[in-house]
Amino acid sequence: MKINPKINKKVTESVADCRKVLTDATIDLLRMIAEPAQDVMFGKTLIMFQRYNDKTTETVLAGSIAYMDGRGGDDFYIYRLGEKCGSSIFLSLDNLRLIYNEVRKLVRDE
Repeated sequence: MKINPKINKKVTESVADCRKVLTDATIDLLRMIAEPAQDVMFGKTLIMFQRYNDKTTETVLAGSIAYMDGRGGDDFYIYRLGEKCGSSIFLSLDNLRLIYNEVRKLVRDE
């Protein structure tokens, strides 16, 4: 059965819109409690995701967050724990929401 291309286009656009809204809302909250590039510690360590390779498993964690001004582009944030870090650009919708909820708790408790 042939799928109408409008359906896929609408889903792709909606996911992109959702990513932007979650990222922008998280950064707006961070601006209330921190300056750009300033680390903000989470109340708990977040389990972002796990990667499975041939015989090993790597769990990616987040203990702090800092936002960056895009300066002409989109703003983004970086999460990290120790030396390992990642960017909001590569996160799934679930992880964007997880970080948004944690930042919301931090702002509310401030």
